[in-house]
Amino acid sequence: MSDSTSGVVALADSVSDLLYGIAGWSLVVLGLMLAVTGGRVLLEFGLTTSAAVGATILFGLAFVTTAFGLFVNPRFRRRLERRHAPSKFGWVRSVDQRVIRPDERCSERCVACGSRIEQGMVRRYREEYAVAGVPVYTRSVGYNHYCLECATAELRGGEPSPSAVGTANEYETSKSEPSLERQ
Repeated sequence: MSDSTSGVVALADSVSDLLYGIAGWSLVVLGLMLAVTGGRVLLEFGLTTSAAVGATILFGLAFVTTAFGLFVNPRFRRRLERRHAPSKFGWVRSVDQRVIRPDERCSERCVACGSRIEQGMVRRYREEYAVAGVPVYTRSVGYNHYCLECATAELRGGEPSPSAVGTANEYETSKSEPSLERQ
């Protein structure tokens, strides 16, 4: 696959995210406008039967429209994919990892041994503020890259190298700021 094809795909993904974002926020604004209209109906006509039915319908449409708008929005969907337990409120630290494949051409060095990485593992750690498990604000994001040998040794339960600095385990146990390699 050529680089121009991946550039076109990246452009299409960016345009798609932009359009979904516009559609999502437009639905949220429409939902808020419907909720305000329902409130005005109640204030102007009082709690008569017809006004209450009309306001209830408007509030229902406002809820559905706002919910669709939030779920269509790519930024909100990404946050939902990173959700924690529903009982989580406040600052939450999380660590996830993925495999680095040889075709990715990783330019980072292993944090444990310092060698170049052809394949291995990247560990991402975040500190974010969550409301009912949904991340609302991310304070910091950091990455640690491991070569195949160090990642294998660590996953088997051994230490990759005594010279490892800035690992995700240290991040979980300390209060220090993580390195901000990428945002």
